[in-house]
Order: sequence, then structure tokens, then C-alpha cells
Amino acid sequence: MPVPRNVSPPPPAAPSSALLAVSALVALQGLGLVVVAVFYVVETLVATATDTGRALVSGLLALVAGVGLLLVGRGLSRGGRWARSPALVINLIAVPVAIGLFQGGRWYVGGPLLVWAVAVVVLLFSSSVNAALEDAPDAQR
Repeated sequence: MPVPRNVSPPPPAAPSSALLAVSALVALQGLGLVVVAVFYVVETLVATATDTGRALVSGLLALVAGVGLLLVGRGLSRGGRWARSPALVINLIAVPVAIGLFQGGRWYVGGPLLVWAVAVVVLLFSSSVNAALEDAPDAQR
């Protein structure tokens, strides 16, 4: 039976608030890493770094990771199932980093990092994010 020509496909559903929250948290992580990369480069150019090569490589790695996380956050906001894995891996790596910061006496950095990472992991496994990522149309994946 032919489909009538005047019928258009239904518009895509709006992303859930939990999906928007986790995508924003991941994108903010990426933005933070880009800021760190800019800091490394500016610090290397303005001040006398003890090891210029190490500072530039650290800045480059932070920039690559930051841009990657920005893309992952964008993918999550568009309902891309592929974006869940890199977001999960990065935030699972952040947990022992936060614990190490606690042990090193930098609780003021480790605490927020730990809370942030746990929030992202919990949101990634929430039922509304699972439903949003499973129900996303194929064109957005």
C-alpha cells in the first residue's frame, strides 16, 4: 500500500532533561580542558617554564582531550549512542585522579572532580538517558 505524499515523518522528540544535563556536564569538562591548554601555552610564552617541552605537550594533550569531550558532549545532546562510551571512560578515569588529589592534600580540587565524575556516571546510566539514547532516530547517531 503506497504512503500518501502529504504525510511527513513525525518531528524528533526533544531530548530529556537528564540527557541535556549529562551532555552539558561533559561539554563543560571539555571546555575546562581547553582552558587548561590555553593556560599552558600562555604560561609557556609569558613565563619561564622549567621544562618548555613538557608544558607544550601537556597543553596539546589537554587541547585534544578538551576538543574530544566537547564533541562527545555534542554527540550526547543529539542522542548519539556512541558518545556514552567515551564519556563513561573519561569519568571513570577521573575517579582515581580525584582520589589521588585527596591523598595529595588537594581536596579542594579532588572533591569537585569526584562529585562531577560520579554525577556524569550516574546520569549516563539513568533510565531517562538510556531511553533517550535508545529512542534517538538513526539520522542523529
